[in-house]
Amino acid sequence: MSFLDKENEQVVDLVIQEVAEQLFNDWHNALLDEGELYADFRLLLLANDDYLNRRFNEHYNLKPGDEYYLEFQEE
Repeated sequence: MSFLDKENEQVVDLVIQEVAEQLFNDWHNALLDEGELYADFRLLLLANDDYLNRRFNEHYNLKPGDEYYLEFQEE
């Protein structure tokens, strides 16, 4: 049993949120080592949002067949 099992749920939720933010920042900064396009691409792979995928392609001027092109459903 973890000592957190005995702690107040709000305290545990706060700790989890802080850890999640730090892990995300570490992951995103590591992706940025490969460049902003790559970091944005990997983030949006997880988000899987048609609107954001379309905007990403427009921002980077990507066309179907391009390496980082993200598929999306037309609205």
